[in-house]
Amino acid sequence: MVRAWMSSMAAHGAGLARATRGAVAVIGALSLTVLVGMGAFAVEISRGYAADTANQRIADMAALAGALAYNVNSNPSEMTATAKAVVVAQGLPASAATVALVTDSATSKQLVQVSVTTSVPIALGRVFSSALAYDVTATGSATTTATTTTAPPCIAALSSTPTYGITLSGGVSITSPGCAVNTNAGVTVPWGTTITAKQVNAGKGIDNPGKGITTSPTANDIVQNKASAATDWMKDDSTLKGLLCKVNQLSGYSDPDYADGNRSCTTPLVTPTTQTSASTEDYILNYSPAANVAPYWNSGTKTYTFPAKSYDLRDIVMSGGITAVFEGPLTLKARSVSMGGSGMTIGDGAVTVTGLFDFNNGSVVTIGNGDHSFGSLNVSGGRTLNVGSGGFMLGGGIVIAGGTTIRIGIGVGDAVTIGNASGTAINLGNGSTLCFTANCASPTAAGGTFSVNGLITTGGGSTLILPKAATHVINGNLSSSGAMTFGSGVYILNGNFTNGTGGAMTGTDVTFAMSGTYSLAGGTTLDLAAPGALASYGVPGILFATKTSSASTMGGGASGKYAGLIYAPKSDVTLTGGASMSGNGSNCLMMIVSTLNLSGGTNVASACSGLSGTSSSVANVALFK
Repeated sequence: MVRAWMSSMAAHGAGLARATRGAVAVIGALSLTVLVGMGAFAVEISRGYAADTANQRIADMAALAGALAYNVNSNPSEMTATAKAVVVAQGLPASAATVALVTDSATSKQLVQVSVTTSVPIALGRVFSSALAYDVTATGSATTTATTTTAPPCIAALSSTPTYGITLSGGVSITSPGCAVNTNAGVTVPWGTTITAKQVNAGKGIDNPGKGITTSPTANDIVQNKASAATDWMKDDSTLKGLLCKVNQLSGYSDPDYADGNRSCTTPLVTPTTQTSASTEDYILNYSPAANVAPYWNSGTKTYTFPAKSYDLRDIVMSGGITAVFEGPLTLKARSVSMGGSGMTIGDGAVTVTGLFDFNNGSVVTIGNGDHSFGSLNVSGGRTLNVGSGGFMLGGGIVIAGGTTIRIGIGVGDAVTIGNASGTAINLGNGSTLCFTANCASPTAAGGTFSVNGLITTGGGSTLILPKAATHVINGNLSSSGAMTFGSGVYILNGNFTNGTGGAMTGTDVTFAMSGTYSLAGGTTLDLAAPGALASYGVPGILFATKTSSASTMGGGASGKYAGLIYAPKSDVTLTGGASMSGNGSNCLMMIVSTLNLSGGTNVASACSGLSGTSSSVANVALFK
């Protein structure tokens, strides 16, 4: 009986087990639906949070920009246009933003309020909703209050030692109606010279016998014997300080204006890697080919044609009248190349010459795309060397003479690293051309770091075109007697910058930070412009920056144009022949110098709105809440 009861219980237990499995299946199916829904919700909420974060960042930037614009002229239209321009610069349409001037009820502060709305497509959530997308809105607010102060200085001469910190002579005129002319010493404005400014402030007396100073809108807004009439309002600018720190790392200078000497940064200089060659095989390319090159010789065309493969050689020596073709793709490594033939073509691929590449005969050598490394490079006699895109490394220097042309087709991200021979990195002879661009007309591609470990010198009638790059480093003097085009970017220069009345010298969106002086003669055309506020290269508003105590000179004349801040707080600066503003870049001209001597011509100055301390008021702009 017990046995029968146990059998019955077992049968019931088995049935119960089957019933439980069925319930688990139902619960599992229901749970799966919940899990899928939770996963979809997690995906959608994550994408929404990401969009909200991006929108908030853009809204904050736009609100700050709009507030700055409103502080300048209290114009709501310009405020709106400026804020929307920031939104567009971040890749969104202008319609994504709404801009309003509002008053906070709790604090009574006037605010620029920017709301940015973007649509986020629904992905997994479409299983549970018929909607295709949802909107995410973020709002940024910035205060517009401002504290009125003295007019912004276009010219600030800091030294209080001499009798006059600003000296005019030779019929010179300073025209800067929108800003102040300040000095901690005196100002001399002799007969026949004039200053037109918003204000003139001097720490000592003002010599103005011919009443040549005109101020507007307040007449005779001239202050003598004023304490701290001129200040270095850029001294603690972090970006400027960072630039000069990199200069100090190259020069070894310790700046007494800062507790750490302004040396707490890394050097920007990149030096070439030393290459070696262990091969013992030579390619002697003449009219009596050796066994190792005989299969590639065509006596009818006087040409050696080598197939695409890897080559590891010692020396390549070409005789007169010989043509050599190395087909690509290839890898070519040699200790030296002596190009005495008619021509040479090297296909695409990595090319390494650990020693000298000497191009002293023939007319054209063409090297294809790929990384290129040379120990040293010597091209002369009016010849042409064309090098394709790719990284370019040169252990020694480049010597170019006799009307020679070298084109190095730097592409996007391609770095240029050049060493030196006896301190000279680039020696460009009279009438020669060296361009780090594919078309040899103007800088195009955004290359990697351009690093030159030595001085650059160019002769009369020469042309040097440097590439666009975020950072250019020249560890030595830059001395030009020919034409130069500076690709956009920052130039860290350990030495002096000299232009000796050569050809055109131009550069847009350029910033030069140097350890030495600048001496720029007028030349045929001189047009150098600092970056504007929205530029992709360089430091907005800054054209020249140096802490040297040596004197600097700048030529002007009808073809001399500058734009940006000239920062030389310890240097006595002389401008001759006038200086007009470039229409490029930041489209302003300001000076912070030790003393300023102007002779001849008309000097035009205006405030660079992107630099601190230069607006018509000191804007107290900040994000609100």
